[in-house]
Amino acid sequence: MNQEILRERLNHVIDSGLVARAVAGKTGIAADVLSRFKNGYVCLREEDAAVLESYLDKVVIP
Repeated sequence: MNQEILRERLNHVIDSGLVARAVAGKTGIAADVLSRFKNGYVCLREEDAAVLESYLDKVVIP
């Protein structure tokens, strides 16, 4: 998946109320890396992007 689309999906989930630290804990991505990715400063490694995409596919925000 495109990193920009993944970033938008992550920001949407966080804006909907899920805490970024919880996402980091569930995915195994370091919180500081996830924060920098969320804010557009870095791109994720391919493995981390795949894990995050899989996690976001399962997240349901009411």
